[in-house]
Amino acid sequence: LWGPFHPRQRLLNGESSGELHHSAYHEYYERQWSLTAANCDGKFVALKNPEDLNELIKKLQRDEAYEDLILEIQGACGGGDTDELCRTSLDLAARLLLMMRIGKPQNHFSHRPCQIWSHEPLRNFASRCFAETPKMSFEDVKLPKSFNGWSLETTGGIEIIFTNDLMDHLLLTEDDSKVCVFHYASFLECHRLQGYKSLLPTGLAEETLRTLALLFPQSITQGARGSKTTKLSWFRRPRDRAACTVDERLGRCGNLHAEARELKNFKFWRDRIVILKQVYDEASPRTLSQFWYDRRNGVQWYTFWAALLVLFFTVVFGVLQCVEGGYEAWH
Repeated sequence: LWGPFHPRQRLLNGESSGELHHSAYHEYYERQWSLTAANCDGKFVALKNPEDLNELIKKLQRDEAYEDLILEIQGACGGGDTDELCRTSLDLAARLLLMMRIGKPQNHFSHRPCQIWSHEPLRNFASRCFAETPKMSFEDVKLPKSFNGWSLETTGGIEIIFTNDLMDHLLLTEDDSKVCVFHYASFLECHRLQGYKSLLPTGLAEETLRTLALLFPQSITQGARGSKTTKLSWFRRPRDRAACTVDERLGRCGNLHAEARELKNFKFWRDRIVILKQVYDEASPRTLSQFWYDRRNGVQWYTFWAALLVLFFTVVFGVLQCVEGGYEAWH
């Protein structure tokens, strides 16, 4: 739907555009098609085959007017389909193009509210969905190199779950115990390479990729020098427990240096990053493994383990003395 791109065009981490992987997106496409177009043998849509739908997506990319697209769908179907069926097909095309929860498929329940699009260019609609200005204070919030997906799970006890809705990215759920991550890095790279032709707000795709580099730095996920085996094995766990195919480019979005991690460089996701960092900072270790990996307060960490070590040896020596005393009394 986006390519082909020139081999000289570079991805965010400097690799060639030929390194894009689309298997995760293809699975998403098939799931959305089955959910909407294949539901009840196409009873609820005007366009009943993927080829016609792909042509509609290309027209959406050209920023054609909403009413003109409805008329074109009616013309392609012989003019017999109602506006409602045409709108359902148009919602599906927009959902596949932007990976946002646009429209509400028939006989489908969603835990999150769906976005209603009508009578405006899709570019304007997408901009409106991400138009909210960041409100939270961020001057005192720092993102150290140690703040990443590994520390969120192993230290903060915040589980990473993957979402296929761009608007749910970095959203905390279930009493702040889980964070949603939009993992479709190849999809985001395609929009970034499109530049002004992309219907996403300018800079959104690249900023989202940078948040993926923040949570899944390539120095950890690709086994760079100095990365630990425990972190490499951790990176496989969220992928293994995911209910969908995870994009192969997740973990290949580069690394963020100190200046790039400053919150002033984030606009669309700043508030959610601030909230996530606050929840992480306030989280207290609940298991021994979390105590072991939690190095946020070095003095507290050394004090805890020193006290635990003293307690261990006290118990051991106490047991040995009891055994020795009992043996001497018996002997």
